[in-house]
Parts: sequence; structure tokens; C-alpha cells
Amino acid sequence: MATPHDAAWKLLFSYQEMVHDLLAEFVPANWVNDLDLAALDRQSESRMGEDLGERLQDRVWRVDLRNSSRFVMVLLEFQSTVDRTMAVRVLDYATDLYMDLLRARRSRLPAMLPIVLYHGKRPWTAREEVAMLAEPPGKFLAPYQPSQRYFVLDVGGYTGPLSENDNLMGALIRLAHCRREETVVAILKVLVRRPSSFERASLLLQAFGKWYEQARKRYGLPKVQWPDLDDLIEEETMPNEIMRQRVDEWTDRQLEKWAAERKEKWRAEGRTEGRAEGWDEGRAEGEIGLMRRQAARKFGAETAERLAERLAEIADPERAVEVGEWLLECDSGEELLDRVARLCESTANGDGAAPS
Repeated sequence: MATPHDAAWKLLFSYQEMVHDLLAEFVPANWVNDLDLAALDRQSESRMGEDLGERLQDRVWRVDLRNSSRFVMVLLEFQSTVDRTMAVRVLDYATDLYMDLLRARRSRLPAMLPIVLYHGKRPWTAREEVAMLAEPPGKFLAPYQPSQRYFVLDVGGYTGPLSENDNLMGALIRLAHCRREETVVAILKVLVRRPSSFERASLLLQAFGKWYEQARKRYGLPKVQWPDLDDLIEEETMPNEIMRQRVDEWTDRQLEKWAAERKEKWRAEGRTEGRAEGWDEGRAEGEIGLMRRQAARKFGAETAERLAERLAEIADPERAVEVGEWLLECDSGEELLDRVARLCESTANGDGAAPS
């Protein structure tokens, strides 16, 4: 039986932008460059047989190869648990899809790319090839065995690189891994930059909101006030740049709110005891929040998140505030993070030396 969490995943990947970004950056194959990803076309029930439509609704996409009459069928499967028979299930889906194409009188069958998007808590351990589940056939029988393989993306266990751009699949992975409210808010900006219109941005943001609501309950993600673009934008005809500016203003207000809340918490816990007169530790915390926002704007969300983790290791907020100057001096996120790493080492050793 489908769960609300499964339904949220299917809703997200009924958007062309999500499938585009999944293929563009997370399928490790050079031939993806030959696909016309701008022309991705979701295969609805009206284009598939009734039975197949019920089984694979919103999960089959067609993408053409550039300068060719050929195309590839992308088959998406969403899994929250490890299924050792996954390769056989994918073979079953692929066979049904090919039979449907044959009934439509296609003379040649297209290539197929089955993708399993796994979002469970345990690592994915299922075999990815049908042949790996069968007894060794021997030399004579080998050519007669069924062959089917799938590509799996383990969202929760993903440890690969995440480029610092507006890739929506990357934003989804960051959300699945985040533990800080600031990270969630920084990612929200990405969700309204890619879509080409207010309507698309609003619908996609709502889909991410439904996914996040389910993921937060399931994985213990931070609780945030999810925005509704209709509340931020007065007119649907508003230019995209103004729309994004409004979202930026909303996220900045959220970050300032959290900084103020932490300031009060620090005061309540007596964290300011023993400090020099006039030093406001809550103010320092607010400045650190500002640095995270600036790092996200200059170097991207990934650098900002890594910076936040490093700043949390610095016991003396006064030393942490020095990082604000480096944000202006450094030409890359790696240079900034290297300086902060050396600052963490120096403060841990108590030598007080500032990295150059």
C-alpha cells in the first residue's frame, strides 16, 4: 500500500525539472550529454495501456536523443525499504513497457534507463542485475538468460559531490541530510530559481513542502515554517527577479528570527557570564548567522553548511566573528574553509594565532 511519503516522492518527480536535474548531474554516464533534456516528456495513462498506466503512472519519461529519431525511456521506481528482488521487479516493469510499445505498433524498441530512488534508513544492499540473483547458467545457457540492470541512487546514503548550483536533485539530497534550520532556508531559494514561471515555482515549492513534511516526521529533520509563494507575491505576473527577491527577503527574515531566538536562549542559559563588559554573545551568534548567509550567496549552500559546522566548533564567538573579513578576502569556498579549519585548530590548541 502506498504511503503519504511514497506519494510525496511521486509528486516531486512528476515535475520535468526534477527528472532533468536527476539525469543531468546524478547519472554518471557521458551519453547523458546526448539527451535533449529540455524535451523530457512524461508518459501519461493516455499514452500507455490501462494496466500499465496504473502500475507506472507519473514514473515513465521519454527523452529524445539530439539530432536523432531515437529516444530513451526513463523508468523511475521509489523505494523506502531494501528489496532483494528489485532487479526482477524492474525486469517485469520493463517487459510491460515494451509490450505496451509493441501494441502501439512500434517497429523498434527504445533503449531504457531504470532508476531506483532509494530513501530508506539502511544502506541499499540489493543486487542490481537479474543475473546476480540466478544460479550460474553455464557456458551453453548463458546467452539465453534474461538481462536487466538498474541504476540506484541512495538519497540518504549519498556521499558523492554536490555542485554548488541550482540543481533541484542536489537540493533534495541536501534537505534529506540537513540538521540546521539555516540550511533548509538557504535551499528554499534554489527551489524558486529554476522554474520558468510563477506558477511552476509555486507548484514545485508546494511539492517540496509536502515531501519535507513527510521526510521531517520520518527522519527527524528540522521543523521550519514552509513558505507559500502566494503569500509572498502579490501578482502572478510579477517578474521572476522580483519574485526571487521576495523569497530572499523572507529567508533573511527567518534567519534573523532564529538568530534572535538563539540570543535569548544563550542569555537564559547564562552563557554570557564571565565575558568582558559590553560583549553580547547573542549578538555574536547573530553575526555568525549573517556570515552563513553571505557564504551561501558567494560560494553556495554546500560551503555555507560546511562553514556552519566549523563555526560551531569555535568556543570563542569573538574569534569566530573574524571569519567575516575572510568572506570578503577569499576567492573560493575552499580557501575560506581552509582558513576556518586552521582557526579551529589554533583555538583548540589555545595558541590564539589567527590564520593568514
